[in-house]
Amino acid sequence: MSSNPPINIKIQDVGKVYKLYDRPTDRLKESLHPFRKKYHQAFHALRNINFEVYQGEAVGIIGKNGSGKSTLLKILCGVLHPSSGTVTANGRISALLELGTGFNPELTGMENVFYNGMILGYAKQEIQDKLADILGFADIGEFIHQPVRTYSSGMFARLAFAVAINVDPDILIIDEALSVGDAAFQRKCFARMENFRRQGKTILFVSHAESIVVELCSRAILLHEGELVIDGNPKQVTGLYTKMMHSQKEDIQSLRQAFSQQTNGQTVSVESSIKATYSQLDDQGMHESFDDSLLPDATLHYQEKGAKISDVKICTLQGEKVNVLVQGREYLYVYHIKTEEDLYNVNFGMLIKTVHGTELGGGAYPGQNSFLDRLPGGKIFQVNWRFKANLNAGVYFTNAGILAQNQDKINYSARIVDAYGFKILPTHFLSTAFVDFHPEFQLIDLVSKNDKKDTQGKIFTGNQR
Repeated sequence: MSSNPPINIKIQDVGKVYKLYDRPTDRLKESLHPFRKKYHQAFHALRNINFEVYQGEAVGIIGKNGSGKSTLLKILCGVLHPSSGTVTANGRISALLELGTGFNPELTGMENVFYNGMILGYAKQEIQDKLADILGFADIGEFIHQPVRTYSSGMFARLAFAVAINVDPDILIIDEALSVGDAAFQRKCFARMENFRRQGKTILFVSHAESIVVELCSRAILLHEGELVIDGNPKQVTGLYTKMMHSQKEDIQSLRQAFSQQTNGQTVSVESSIKATYSQLDDQGMHESFDDSLLPDATLHYQEKGAKISDVKICTLQGEKVNVLVQGREYLYVYHIKTEEDLYNVNFGMLIKTVHGTELGGGAYPGQNSFLDRLPGGKIFQVNWRFKANLNAGVYFTNAGILAQNQDKINYSARIVDAYGFKILPTHFLSTAFVDFHPEFQLIDLVSKNDKKDTQGKIFTGNQR
């Protein structure tokens, strides 16, 4: 007997093809002579999409514009019919698609609450029973009695989300419709979705905000040009998405193939082993140490463009490599950069994130939107970031990167995502959310051993501000 929860959504071999015509008359010609000649070009918005969503899962769908995300959600909601394949949904669906879907701009907000609710399949009395919750959540005051064409996009989002979340669906589908709301309302929405998920309901969520997908979702699906690239751990999937976004078009296919070979077609857990070992670690006292089990298992290297990053580590101020740190003490985040060629308009970066991918803080030298004129090629440099570990107890990850001029824009010459993992031992709790680490920067030219010199030259040093 299977221990898996019930399947709420099943997508099997789903495809969607649009016929594109050069001229309106071509559509007429083809309809009159369907077997003689084709006047259209077939555009495959989706190709052979297969996945299942279990009850209680929150699944994020990400991908570039035009990858098929919205088309897939519209098929799930019944707004579009697939050209091939089958879709099965078990439970009542509530959907928040593009702003304007399901609302009549000439009706008042109050009238649209009932109008939209009935489109979603709910009886008038069901909506009436939920009306107080809907109006309280939307919190738009007397505007509820005004035509929605007079609403701002933020007010529209408030009302649409209030209806979608408060009619008590089994499946909630959201398509990037919350980005227009103010920060307070967005947090209110995500708090409600977190509660929705804890109740064992199902969420499908499209967003370009990777940190939100990582924080909210238990799984993530990456679509590219209508095809499903990977279905797995949100941190792993968003990491590949970020890498694809910074790759040239001709490199994306090889990147997908390499990733498929790396994972052997299986979903790789990025953080599960880290979490497991963290929960089992013994209290080693308030002393730094190094633990092999904290090494990240999903490190991503960007394509190198004139530079290479290596030897990433955190050290004590005395130079000892550690990854179990004591809260509140100062450490050095260190990595080496080998320049294959002269680099211009150079900027060095570091970033510290939670295990869920939320960015906590970091540094950019010589500053945000500031650059060193030139870094000579054929050399090896050591980058030192001195920072104070003002973090609560937990497991964290780091990024390392170097930006430089590439053709007509500033881009990464080298970057490593999840380059290093470390744990914080608690002494007292200082930080609760976003952190300014007050980092200090130092760049050292490491003289080649072939020069038979053991001196080191400090090139730049100072506070990153």
